[in-house]
Amino acid sequence: MKILIPFTCFFLFGIFQQETPKLNGTYRIVFEKKYEQQSFKMVFVDSIYKKIMPDAVMYKGKIKYEKFRAVLRYSSDDNPIEIDKRDFGKDTMKFTTKSKIDLSKTIARGFMIKMN
Repeated sequence: MKILIPFTCFFLFGIFQQETPKLNGTYRIVFEKKYEQQSFKMVFVDSIYKKIMPDAVMYKGKIKYEKFRAVLRYSSDDNPIEIDKRDFGKDTMKFTTKSKIDLSKTIARGFMIKMN
């Protein structure tokens, strides 16, 4: 009986603990026509991303995973990029870049296209 209670608790804890999906891989960023900006590559590894510009300049930032979205930020001075978690694992994901001052304003939109 003493063994049954911890075993049951451990089993229930394992069932209710959910794995949060993470971004992994290399993606090409393409902006919508309305927001025409220079395309670049992004490499994702768990909670870190690298933004690689065509002129070989690289920025490194962190990914904050929330309940329904992932937020990418290089620094507090940078505009955050938001990705819907429902798109994780797909070959093409939509993203939006928000204003760092007013998060309700969209600065740019586009697609992340998986490269490998």
